[in-house]
Amino acid sequence: MAEKREFSITRTRNGFKPRISDNDLPFYQDANGDVTVGFGGANDIFYSGSGSTVVAEMPYMYLGEEDGGLPERQQILTEDDLPEGVELDYRIDGGFNNNCIVVDWTIKNKDLYQVDWVALKTFTGMQMKYVLPKKFPPLYFALAREDAYVYCNKQPCEECAFRCKSGFVIYYHIKGLGIVRKPMTRISLLKLEK
Repeated sequence: MAEKREFSITRTRNGFKPRISDNDLPFYQDANGDVTVGFGGANDIFYSGSGSTVVAEMPYMYLGEEDGGLPERQQILTEDDLPEGVELDYRIDGGFNNNCIVVDWTIKNKDLYQVDWVALKTFTGMQMKYVLPKKFPPLYFALAREDAYVYCNKQPCEECAFRCKSGFVIYYHIKGLGIVRKPMTRISLLKLEK
């Protein structure tokens, strides 16, 4: 008897991997240190490319280009800028029906540095979570439909060369440092050796 296939409401219906432009989410910081993120403006969403290689160009890419009335765009750091004792990590978990991004970090000197929120850029937009008091890592970002696109049903993800979530970026806001970006483009070294 054939095994019954399960299709959850969050499962993607895409026949090919969605793509998104490389632009970072636009974070702004004013003179008081308040951080905001831009969502959209005069430009609509559009696609560049064609066929299975269309790339979503989101409205936030063009914020502040013409009116100049926005606060200063905040500089985004990379992992190369991290001090010793601060490590950022992630994994993709779940399969076709239910997948999520598990965002993790290790900070040895919590008197100097603390993660207070994390944002995730996805194929369709963005998600954000605060690190609540007495909350310890990891944080879980649930995905659905286009954002849940995966090539296989392996749990957890083996980080193969297909890189299902290539285009996703995790932004860690670390008190004492600023915003640090971590693109989800990692390929497991074990896979590369095969």
